[in-house]
Amino acid sequence: MDKRLEPQLKNCDEVKAILKRVDVPFTLADGRTVETLLIYVSPDGEPDPLTQLFATIKNGILTNFVLRCSEIEKKLGLKKEGAAEKLFEKSIRKLSQHTAKGELGELILFTLLDVYLGAPKLLSKMSFKTSRKMPVFSADGVHGQFYDGKFKLFLGESKLYKDFKSGATEATSSIKKAADKYQEEFDLIESFIDFPNLDEEHEDILLDILNPLTNPDFEDVLYNSCFIGFAKPELVGCLPNEFEAAYLEVAGEYIG
Repeated sequence: MDKRLEPQLKNCDEVKAILKRVDVPFTLADGRTVETLLIYVSPDGEPDPLTQLFATIKNGILTNFVLRCSEIEKKLGLKKEGAAEKLFEKSIRKLSQHTAKGELGELILFTLLDVYLGAPKLLSKMSFKTSRKMPVFSADGVHGQFYDGKFKLFLGESKLYKDFKSGATEATSSIKKAADKYQEEFDLIESFIDFPNLDEEHEDILLDILNPLTNPDFEDVLYNSCFIGFAKPELVGCLPNEFEAAYLEVAGEYIG
């Protein structure tokens, strides 16, 4: 099967202009080279990059993160005045009042996977919530894409901590738990897969690839994606022309 899935976000160029990308290799202590994709928000710009980011979140990212693709397409397809604003308001109502502790990281992870890996979400877990207090279980994000004819399923985890090591420890634990419960994850995908450009034939083929009961090589399809947000006050004080080099130095410390 060689059908590429269409990324969900339509404003990728706008996102890439705000979230800067750096492709850089790092050499580990054992001599191996790790290819990394680093993303950061520029510390300067006009208008302010953070203001631009939050505007972009309001103008599409949040709604696509929270709600089902089918619901968004249906409501926007009616072309009723104020439809996009109503979808945004509904998305807000599903967010926890403690968004900064979890769902903000999940939203960033969703954006990075869709924009930079071209891997759209297959499952809208946030849409299952019947109240903003209701937690989302197992993987924080379920995304996928075909690369050179082979499908990769990304089970995402996001952590926001003041300290990177604490976030990495928690992320590692969550990734293991998600892998151990993959059958539950697949059951959700099978029941609630929500991708508008996937016809029944291709959906059936995709589910066969992901099914742990019928595909003995299903583990070859599984990939872990992780977003860890942490505080680094030293970066805040950098001059704009020094920021990227300082950021790469910090990344090298943690990756190496």
